[in-house]
Amino acid sequence: MSDPIDRDAPSGNPTEQMLSYWINLVDTLLTTRVNESLAEHGLTRAQWHLMNTLTARPQTTEELRQSLAPAAATTEEGPRTVEEHLDELVESGWLVAEGGMYTLTSTGRTSGERVAAVVEELRAEITEGFNDSEYQMVVQALKTMARNLGWEHA
Repeated sequence: MSDPIDRDAPSGNPTEQMLSYWINLVDTLLTTRVNESLAEHGLTRAQWHLMNTLTARPQTTEELRQSLAPAAATTEEGPRTVEEHLDELVESGWLVAEGGMYTLTSTGRTSGERVAAVVEELRAEITEGFNDSEYQMVVQALKTMARNLGWEHA
């Protein structure tokens, strides 16, 4: 039985793997690095998304649930529902819930700005060696592939 890593390689050489291999590898590495970086700041990826959404304006649980829906497929340890994520952020003092609306606290804004700087550094590291045109070409190619495979959110 052959090694599953090499089964798609035209020549058996891992550097000549098929597209699916590279997409899965990059996704795994990217997800791991982002999750580790956010965890160092006491956040899950979903919580980071919720905080970013709240930088624009206070929102209800339902609005936040809808904003998280496209990213909800990401599996992570910890809370599974929007309410559980929000409860943790409230307990941390990063959000306040009043009248059915969630709002970032000043601590939440300050912490969010610090984490945003870390995330931006990580993005720069991940895309090192790409100029803007190359980066946009990669993103556009992946969007096109997603649409070709039935993704309708584009």
